[in-house]
Amino acid sequence: MSKSYQAGRREFLKHGSLAAAAGLLGLKARAETRRHPDDEPNQHNMLIVGREAVFLSHLPMFTAPDFVSPHRYQVILEAAFTKTGADPRAVYAEDRRRNPAVKIYTLNPDDFVLPHLHAAGGPALLGSFGARIFRGHLEKPGNRVIAEGVTVGVKRVVHFREFDPAAASPAKLEYILFGKGGEVFLAHFITRPPDFDQVLSVGVAGRSFTDEELGRGMRVTFERPNTIAQRLLGGQEAVGEVRSAGATAAPLKVRFKAGTEFYFEEGELRVPALLRPSTAAERKAGFN
Repeated sequence: MSKSYQAGRREFLKHGSLAAAAGLLGLKARAETRRHPDDEPNQHNMLIVGREAVFLSHLPMFTAPDFVSPHRYQVILEAAFTKTGADPRAVYAEDRRRNPAVKIYTLNPDDFVLPHLHAAGGPALLGSFGARIFRGHLEKPGNRVIAEGVTVGVKRVVHFREFDPAAASPAKLEYILFGKGGEVFLAHFITRPPDFDQVLSVGVAGRSFTDEELGRGMRVTFERPNTIAQRLLGGQEAVGEVRSAGATAAPLKVRFKAGTEFYFEEGELRVPALLRPSTAAERKAGFN
């Protein structure tokens, strides 16, 4: 694999941390004036989950206290894979079927401006982009390209949110519920460092959600601390309060059973915590 796949995003983490260490004072003030800069095209690698329907979860990074990294977004998309003379979605689904021990499949898109996928109150500027599909994590050893020259069509933007440096982390564990048909997933709701990214499959007891509901990225809150140590793990059952985006009705109490944890990452979501010793509370929560 070309080193450029591994280096692209991680260079932001390394250099962002160094820059933060060199000039912490005044960065928060700069953040307030650069909440919506004109991003340049960049490499936005994504996790792939789902077989019948394909969902992509952007792999975000915190790189400096001002959050001006091009990767400062949590994004979940429903997507279509196409290629002239081939069926990359079927290739991906069959490869996942033949390799059940492999949990992580990733997408390496051509450079693009991430906010162009989403436009509040109007059409998005970008509806498709080129990409490669990898078995394994494309930024780590042991991966393999299984499809190249793929066109990724954005069928639906399930969730799009720019991180806010002033936002408070939820005290309780929160997830974004999404999926289609019988495939339902939870993605941890990311706010500010230190935090963690997690995507897992879930079963739902005594309640079904329509594709339209799941397509809106419903928020789920569990009565447990919002920490790595308390995240949902395979086989666990827990009752969550489900809220539809923009809904005013009372939350629904739903019992979930956690399935496969497809992705977990906390190292790239700790900056600027890396620039200071961790507190006792953070160490207890699992943020070493």
